[in-house]
Amino acid sequence: MKIDTKSDYIVMEDGARIALHTWIPQNADIKYVVAISHGMAEYALRYERFARFLCKNGIAVYAHDHRGHGQSAASEEDLGFLAEKDGFQRVVLDLRRIIQKCRGDFPEAKIILFGHSFGSFVAQSYMEQFSAEIAGCILSGTAGPRLPLSIIGNRVAALVKTFKGARYRSKFLDKLSFSSYLDRIPEKDSPFAWLSRDKDAVKKYEADPLCGFLCTAGFFYDLTDGLSRTHRAKNIRKIKNDLPVLLFAGTADPVGSYTKTIRALAAVYRKNGMSDITETYYEGGRHEMLNEVNYAEVQADILKWISAR
Repeated sequence: MKIDTKSDYIVMEDGARIALHTWIPQNADIKYVVAISHGMAEYALRYERFARFLCKNGIAVYAHDHRGHGQSAASEEDLGFLAEKDGFQRVVLDLRRIIQKCRGDFPEAKIILFGHSFGSFVAQSYMEQFSAEIAGCILSGTAGPRLPLSIIGNRVAALVKTFKGARYRSKFLDKLSFSSYLDRIPEKDSPFAWLSRDKDAVKKYEADPLCGFLCTAGFFYDLTDGLSRTHRAKNIRKIKNDLPVLLFAGTADPVGSYTKTIRALAAVYRKNGMSDITETYYEGGRHEMLNEVNYAEVQADILKWISAR
């Protein structure tokens, strides 16, 4: 199957230029569009293998570079900086604009939101605000409620931001966030070994200047601010009860506390009346299951979940 690929920019309400990448299967009756919300310190084109897999199965894919990431960052100085104000919510609204474009381009198709890691936190907030606008949500390498930790992290990030500036790149905040992620990794030959058991995938990430960069104090403030507002009972109750949600992760992924907080999140969703919650955990898998040694199995499971709905 031939695939039309395109990269362009969309200007958001605050003037930010957001890079959008699309993969559209030619001559296909497109019933689904997957909108990808990528993770922290990476970018949308890293999902090309996954996008092409979906396209070969008749599914169109839209993936944008979050502000401060990939081609949306106007310069190296902008990497890891979201916005001067309300950065997390701005990223949520950027995602909404992309999904509105998906609907405009394919008005008859069902739109599935796919969020990974930081992008999954954005997706969780999106569900709490705009769940009526999507037909399903997939959360990859995500985490569940950790409100006290988020609030404490936000206060620490606020202090660094106040005294050093929003664009200051804080090794302290980075270490605070990620220093424990190698604790259960037997081989520590890379600071990013927690991402995948595939050593080549880790090396590729490590060598990519658009991956693994040190984010700004403003980013950490925005992230923890967003997390401190997500998962609140009044917000989760706003999610439509019939929204299908797939949560998947590796059992060796530290982001979701080795599935602990992910399972807690799924339980919260069910407790609030959501009737179609699926959990899939891959034994020994690390954070980036789409770049793991068993990525083909993961892709097939995602396709099966989408097709069943």
